[in-house]
Amino acid sequence: MSDKLISTELPVQKNPNESSLEDGWHKVATSDAIKNGEALQVDNFATQLVVWRGEDGKVRALDLYCKHMGAALSCGVVDGNGIRCPFHAWKWNEEGNCDDIPYAKKIPTKAVTRSWQVKEESNDIMVMLQKA
Repeated sequence: MSDKLISTELPVQKNPNESSLEDGWHKVATSDAIKNGEALQVDNFATQLVVWRGEDGKVRALDLYCKHMGAALSCGVVDGNGIRCPFHAWKWNEEGNCDDIPYAKKIPTKAVTRSWQVKEESNDIMVMLQKA
């Protein structure tokens, strides 16, 4: 498989470094908004995110758009503790690495997306913003 399978033209992922939000923790959802095995699209942050709760109950967050063809990962399926793209079922883990492509023997080296530090406390899901 070649790196050419990674899209060069994705939907516009907002640059978090251009956000007016301050660095630090930002509430993106309430804990009860995301049940085990569910994903949520977040637009009220410095960039668009997909936030999901894996089978282990832990909440995770990545940039919203799949690096393959630009699908919103929030429309995908939570698979174990990862999330699968709704277009071609590429599976992304919490570190932002594609760790499974059902029809491929090799994963492209560019199949990486930005992951976000998440914490859950007092019924809030919060994501850390650290601008470069």
